Amino acid sequence: MLVVTTPFLEGRRIVAYKGPVFAQVAEGAGFGRGLSAAFRAFASGRSSMHEDMIKQTREVAMQEIMEEARRLGANAIVGLTMDYETMGQDAILVFKGTGTAVVVE
Repeated sequence: MLVVTTPFLEGRRIVAYKGPVFAQVAEGAGFGRGLSAAFRAFASGRSSMHEDMIKQTREVAMQEIMEEARRLGANAIVGLTMDYETMGQDAILVFKGTGTAVVVE
């Protein structure tokens, strides 16, 4: 599956637009995990636990958005955007992705 952030694929012709595709993945950090990571981040300036959680959550969102595009009969996604935010006191990480499923030659 080809996935790009641009609205087109250089050198490829889009022959069909299958529609928008979305993914939303929520991951809870948990109080204990968040507290210990905060102490490590304070000491080193980075939190590998949080970085790993963001990476894993992003990868799950990518898999979901590609699966949705395949179900629509697409072989590519154009205009991909991804973003994340935290929600609530329990620091729930929500990763969101959108794009357009297309068929390219």
